[in-house]
Amino acid sequence: MAEHRKFALVPFGERTLTVGSSDPSAGPAHEVTLDAFALADRCVSAGDFHAFLREAPQDVDHTMVDCIDPAFVVHRADGFALRPGCADFPMIQISFWAAAAYCNWLSRTEGREAVYDVTARTADLDLDGYRLPTEAEWEAACRAGAPDPAACNSADASPACRALRAGELGTGAFPPGSPGPVPVGSLPADGAGLHEMLGNLREWCHDRYGPYRSAPQRNPRGAQRGAFRVVRGGSFIDPAAELGPSSRLAAFEDTKCEVYGFRVAMPR
Repeated sequence: MAEHRKFALVPFGERTLTVGSSDPSAGPAHEVTLDAFALADRCVSAGDFHAFLREAPQDVDHTMVDCIDPAFVVHRADGFALRPGCADFPMIQISFWAAAAYCNWLSRTEGREAVYDVTARTADLDLDGYRLPTEAEWEAACRAGAPDPAACNSADASPACRALRAGELGTGAFPPGSPGPVPVGSLPADGAGLHEMLGNLREWCHDRYGPYRSAPQRNPRGAQRGAFRVVRGGSFIDPAAELGPSSRLAAFEDTKCEVYGFRVAMPR
């Protein structure tokens, strides 16, 4: 594997489960069947993303990555730069399509087929490359691991968790005492071996946001049209009581915000 890849892939076999809940924003609950897939055990770090920016600068421009404070990666006259001490923090302030471009680059480094056409803004999930997880895959993985919302980096984080935040460690431009992300993989893994599935960052999923259907589905991939994508997991600004495997939000795919990040998936 390439030296820059700092995550492990956790395999999940074919499974059928009920996703969604009785909450109107996450309902109706319905049955889905998923083919086998693998999900990264942590979000992509700023160090990993900067390796991509350094090796393939033509793939992403400054309109896809927000380098305004409190960014871990900033834009200089000679290109993107990684701030000192920030390599292990999650990559934040990137659009959906910047995350997709990273997936394509990672696919190329391993001789896999690129899933996304970033220029045309299309995707083919039947190819074998890296991609963002579908929201059903994300929820299935989260349910399998059963993470405890009370132990996550949320607005209600414990003192031990808050001590790991960027502002407290003096990295990046998050002010001391303010909410912020913790390094990827720094909190204990859940029962499936996944880190920070709840809290820390809202994670981009592949799907366009749309209402659920009540009928059983196989490998659902979201709405056919729309510029809003699904984000899952909540973040360091969200109350723990609002976090859970079925909670979902819509985000404009060009949004670049300090509470957004991503982890990668691939078929098995």
